[in-house]
Amino acid sequence: MKKSICLCAALCALSGTAVAGEVFNQGFESDTAGWSDGGSYGTVTRVMGAAASGSYYANITQSDYGSYTFFDGSRDTWSGPYKASAAIYLDTGWADGEGFDYSVASNDSSGNHLQDFIFHVTKDSSTGDLLVGGSNNTDFDPQEGLESGNHAVIGASGWYTFEHSFYDNGDGTLAVAMNLYNSSGTLIFTEIRNTPANILATVVGGNRYGWFTNIDIGGGINVDDVTLTVVPLPPAVLASLGLLAGCAGVRQYRRR
Repeated sequence: MKKSICLCAALCALSGTAVAGEVFNQGFESDTAGWSDGGSYGTVTRVMGAAASGSYYANITQSDYGSYTFFDGSRDTWSGPYKASAAIYLDTGWADGEGFDYSVASNDSSGNHLQDFIFHVTKDSSTGDLLVGGSNNTDFDPQEGLESGNHAVIGASGWYTFEHSFYDNGDGTLAVAMNLYNSSGTLIFTEIRNTPANILATVVGGNRYGWFTNIDIGGGINVDDVTLTVVPLPPAVLASLGLLAGCAGVRQYRRR
């Protein structure tokens, strides 16, 4: 599918951030581009089968760590809200104690790592339930004890969408809503993370990586439809940047 995205040189200078739209989409239909593969960060293998959408998905395994992506590029400028999402197959038949962590991180305004926002998925040894929770840290092992905090219980195997939504908390600081949706698109879990020191105007940059920091599941995990979407900037902001007139007639096409 073709999409036209209006791009202007002034906005492109802001660490490559487009005005709006889906700037990265990897559905693994033809390749695994954008994902690390091999070495300390595990393997990414295309598999034909019952994917979240399309005909292919990726099976990701761990070496020292799991695979990572920098989407369409790492950014050092906060230019408005954005969302990262990935479809991951959750299996209630995983063995007790198995699990994985998936992080999407933010940069600071210098392009350095600022903070991780991590989904934890564990087949809990004490309850026997498959649980999902969220935090800012990992010890690179499945997180036992998720039932003692904010969590979701996964009652059926299937494809679930893990979404990180980065936005203004309303006080000029970064907030991240970690949302989990089932295959019907129903929201079944939310964990909202906010650190008062993460000031959008001076401290926070844009997206960094999506990274499976840990995969302790026999056979790895199945992943599909990894995306990064930049939310449209308001017209007043575009006007202040001198972009509305400059966008006329300037287009770049991406193929998904």
